[in-house]
Amino acid sequence: AIDPSYAPAMALAAYCYGERRIQGWAQDPSAEAAEGLRLASRAVEIGIDDSNVLWMAAYAVWRLAQDAQRARDLAYRSLRLNPNSAIALAITAWTENQMGNPGKAIELFHSADRLSPRDPRGWLIATGLGAAYFDHGRFDEAVSWCEAALVHNPRFTIALRVLAASLAKLGQSEKAADVVQLSLKIEPQFTLSKLRARLRVYDDTPARRNLLDALRLAGFPE
Repeated sequence: AIDPSYAPAMALAAYCYGERRIQGWAQDPSAEAAEGLRLASRAVEIGIDDSNVLWMAAYAVWRLAQDAQRARDLAYRSLRLNPNSAIALAITAWTENQMGNPGKAIELFHSADRLSPRDPRGWLIATGLGAAYFDHGRFDEAVSWCEAALVHNPRFTIALRVLAASLAKLGQSEKAADVVQLSLKIEPQFTLSKLRARLRVYDDTPARRNLLDALRLAGFPE
């Protein structure tokens, strides 16, 4: 409102709309997605050479438009501008995993973790590693990284869901059920159908179907 041409504010607002969508907090998902994408597009136009603007816009495009290719392009541009940005590495890694490249995602996430081992967003990096290892079929490592994420952010339900799914895949049904109950205490209205609505086209990929099947096996309600 104070400066309508200030790209970092636009990008951060777009990022927040993306967070609201994936966390299930959006009151009007369609309207919020449209506004978030408008802000992201305008921010990129104005701040095309600002690394922080680009990774925030990438996140918004990924979460709101579910356009992983466009998000990845923006994230890599952010990295070219600032190769030492741990958060840009993490967002790029998330998009690589979404594109079906968990091996590349793991490499990028570990680079982010080495660059910033005490990062205030370390839980996001650790959860990303958990998700990438899950998609890679390495469930023991997925469990370890999700548990590490939850040390820093015990209420991060994405980490809890990946943890429950990984435990279910390992046949540790009682532990998985305990994690499901903890997750549902934080987000009592959660169901797999609501998750599919948030993810939309994501569950059409083999990786997303595998995750949903594992969440169902863990005991999340349909």
